[in-house]
Amino acid sequence: MSFFDLPAEQQIDLATRTAHTALERYDFPAGVTLEVIKHRENTVFAVVDPTGNRRGALRVHAPGYQTLASITSEFQWMHALTEYGVRTPGVIPTRDGVLVSAIQAAGLPEARLVDVLEWVEGREPGGDEIVEAFRILGELHAKCHTQASRWEVPPGFTRQCWDDTTLLAGTHPTVAPAWDNWALSAEERDRVLACRDALRARLTRWGKPRERYGIIHSDLMPDNLILTSDGVRLIDFDDAGFGWYLYDPASALLPYFGSDLYGPLYDSWLAGYRSQRPLSDEELAELPTFLLLRCFYALGWLQTRRNTDWAAVFIEPVRAATAELGDTVLRGTR
Repeated sequence: MSFFDLPAEQQIDLATRTAHTALERYDFPAGVTLEVIKHRENTVFAVVDPTGNRRGALRVHAPGYQTLASITSEFQWMHALTEYGVRTPGVIPTRDGVLVSAIQAAGLPEARLVDVLEWVEGREPGGDEIVEAFRILGELHAKCHTQASRWEVPPGFTRQCWDDTTLLAGTHPTVAPAWDNWALSAEERDRVLACRDALRARLTRWGKPRERYGIIHSDLMPDNLILTSDGVRLIDFDDAGFGWYLYDPASALLPYFGSDLYGPLYDSWLAGYRSQRPLSDEELAELPTFLLLRCFYALGWLQTRRNTDWAAVFIEPVRAATAELGDTVLRGTR
């Protein structure tokens, strides 16, 4: 049984025991407590001091997803972005100066990687701010892509790929092959396989030049923006990796595909992006390719979590988007 096959309460309990053990290595005030704020790939806790102030965001990483080297690389890119002007959280070291620790709590079967990030005081954009949030997303995507296209990746830098070498090959270490998704009928599975071949052809033609492909956030959407008193902070780099730059807007826009909001959000994102970085109409016409590639990710991600509430909520919208975008891409490939 994998970690994500366990009941959610048991997953959180195991992570909480690990987090309490990890706290012993940090110089937080006496009496700090932990508050679960997110449980998905990682379990994220707010470290709260006795006065109620939040002192950090402690992450217990999901087993098997990241490594010490890949988390160190994540921090290197975050630091480089901050130097470039895209503000990200700082990293809080242990009292011994360690940024990432392998923690095995008493009685648990395995060690888990743990780190603590600076707590960013602010708020996520509200529902009535969604159009404006996508303009901000467009600006941030553009700035991140410009930085990445100019940045010399340091020696030893390692992150996952979100591209044809993993999502279309069915070899991503934590995302199942899209065509194995339990909810697909035999006909839908054949359609997905046909789309896989079409995507490979289109992406091969698109290529991986530096102006189109590099390190991306891959999960930059409104809930990873924090609006603070002195500007916007960008958080949650756990999925950062190598991919095409158009995969970033595809990730943000796919949850709205097929809804009345999609058009206004697309327009707002595009205005924000083009205010910071050129994007031609010819390049933009390839966005359906990357929306469909994101569907491949979503089908595979849900397959690995088919027993969760997320799967029940998201599977039907993802199936519908895959069918519509698949038709678009197949028509354009013929």
